[in-house]
Amino acid sequence: MLARTRVAALCAFLVTGCLVVSSPAIEVTEQAGAAHGYPGLRDSNGRKIADGEFRQWVEDHRLNVVITYRLPNGQLWEEKARFRQGSDLVQEQWSWKELIHGKPEREFTADFVSGIASAHIRKDNKDVSDKIEVEPGRTFAGFGFTMALSNLRKRLLKGEQLELKAVGFSPFPTLKPQVVTVKLSHGGVQQ
Repeated sequence: MLARTRVAALCAFLVTGCLVVSSPAIEVTEQAGAAHGYPGLRDSNGRKIADGEFRQWVEDHRLNVVITYRLPNGQLWEEKARFRQGSDLVQEQWSWKELIHGKPEREFTADFVSGIASAHIRKDNKDVSDKIEVEPGRTFAGFGFTMALSNLRKRLLKGEQLELKAVGFSPFPTLKPQVVTVKLSHGGVQQ
């Protein structure tokens, strides 16, 4: 009888663990389409740092986003992302790169489909690539969080606390890609 109770308790634990691990992907509540804008990047004092361009379009049933900022010193920052927007929002790719006078300086990428993330720093001739643990529809990087939040807004305003996964890179010199948990909640309106 004791063995049967232990087996039942173990099964209940495993089922509960599976339910938590396999939490649902983010439901698409705000379908995104084509957009084009020119945001400015400013410092905390309101001084303009860079001119930007935001482009977003749908191609082959995928939402593509490209955000660039051109700085006066010849730097260019570019972020790219691609998403599937069916019933769920799933990020498939993300990259961020910095160019100085047209030459690549730093680049970070995450392929959510293959589960490979990489970093390249030209100055130090450093390349790192590693496997990351991706939960489709729950793991995001960069602008992906803006997309996720736009679809989670109503749930957060109702008081739900949610967890997503974020792809990031440890500081130089390791640059190791990693996935961390991000807890989301609505903290109230601030003026």
